[in-house]
Amino acid sequence: MTYFMSFLEYIPFWFFIRIMKFLNFNTRISVSAKVIGFLIRNIPKYKKRVFKNLELIYPKMSNLERKKFLKKFSQNLGLTFSEFLFNEEYHRYQNIKFRNCSEISEILEAVKINRPVLIVSGHIGPWEAVRALLRRNGIETAAIYRKSKNVFYQPYHHKTIEAGGKPIFQVGRKGTSAMIKFLKRGGVVCMMIDQAVSEGKYMDFMGIPAKTSLAIANIAIKYDALIIPAYAIRKEENKPIQVIIEPSLKISDPFKIIEKLNKSLENMVRKYPSQWYWVHNRWK
Repeated sequence: MTYFMSFLEYIPFWFFIRIMKFLNFNTRISVSAKVIGFLIRNIPKYKKRVFKNLELIYPKMSNLERKKFLKKFSQNLGLTFSEFLFNEEYHRYQNIKFRNCSEISEILEAVKINRPVLIVSGHIGPWEAVRALLRRNGIETAAIYRKSKNVFYQPYHHKTIEAGGKPIFQVGRKGTSAMIKFLKRGGVVCMMIDQAVSEGKYMDFMGIPAKTSLAIANIAIKYDALIIPAYAIRKEENKPIQVIIEPSLKISDPFKIIEKLNKSLENMVRKYPSQWYWVHNRWK
């Protein structure tokens, strides 16, 4: 992306953010979600990607069903992305609860003895809610993120992720090195497993081979890190977001760890399909 094109893309976003900040948090999220949801289901490249992925995973879904699904999915993603854009306020105001308060106990015990913790999730539901609720319970979480291709948006992107917890590490050799140093001191890091990576291995996800990184498993094994799947799900309108923390995985063979993590996420996607990020090019 050229410098000039990046600037042209950023201008509408800049104006949108400035206008939204005149509104109170709840109104801002509501209006922003409608705008973003509308764009997602009407911009051809996003619509095409969603339909392509749906055809791959749900080949029997009719065209009418896909259109209905796209509307529901875009509404969910519009809401999640709106919350993310205003992450600082989201962490303060959002209504979030654990499915079961006892599910946090393994993490708390690990933090007490300075054992590294890897919390593994995917782009499903309001994923930032996991970090928000852990922070409310005294656990600051670091995160790994991909640098934006737009040089003008990147500072805002960095600031938004950092609002959820510090430090944050950029994908790459330097970021990985800093993250490992943080983990070795007993840090807690949140990671996503559902993006295709060039160095990944093809492993089953939703019944189709998808390139998946083994890095999470290798790090967990090397540094004896507690590795825990966790998700945030919207259950009902106007009800608290539910954070689900599953039992830790047994440290074993890297492939077995990733298989279990993929299966855990797949179960969530099957249960709440419209809440997953279907615009990802997951099966490329």
